[in-house]
Amino acid sequence: MFFLMILVFVVGIAFVATGCSKKQVVKEESAGKPAGVEKKESMKSAEQPKLPSTPVTPPEQKAEEAKIKPLREVPAKSEGKPALFDLSGKRIQFAFDSFSLSTVAREKLNEIASWMKKNPGIKIQIQGNTCDIGTDDYNLALGDRRASSAKKYLETLGLESTRLSTISYGEERPMVPNSDEKNRSVNRRDDFVLMK
Repeated sequence: MFFLMILVFVVGIAFVATGCSKKQVVKEESAGKPAGVEKKESMKSAEQPKLPSTPVTPPEQKAEEAKIKPLREVPAKSEGKPALFDLSGKRIQFAFDSFSLSTVAREKLNEIASWMKKNPGIKIQIQGNTCDIGTDDYNLALGDRRASSAKKYLETLGLESTRLSTISYGEERPMVPNSDEKNRSVNRRDDFVLMK
């Protein structure tokens, strides 16, 4: 009888111990996988074929990303600061006693107009200049016609007249001394200056 009681007692303890160990496994699984389970799963994943390292994106998501991407790539535009542009390199030349725009002059004015359209806050002054042949009054009038000719052309390209001003210096501001015809031809010009 004593032996039977011990047997029942041992079986009872084993039963209780088995019940507790199951609870413990449940707790361990909620906290993390036991080491034995991790080994089995890593063996299973080794048997499975490897998927490509680049994730496959559904077409709907690609379309959404395509819409968003340009917004990320657009650089922040600083307010009030125009893109760099060399106005002095856009100086245009005129023939003797003329205010007609040459093909080269029109190309340079096209470049100026394109830059100004991209920078709507920009205003420029067009400065008409002449060589020293002729009277002061005549050269002031000719310089004015040269500046006005460039302004009118820029307006035909879509620039507002409020962004363009003109002034004539006549022969007062030569780039080089009017010592010979070569130098005089350099002085027959329109200069472009950024206005504040």
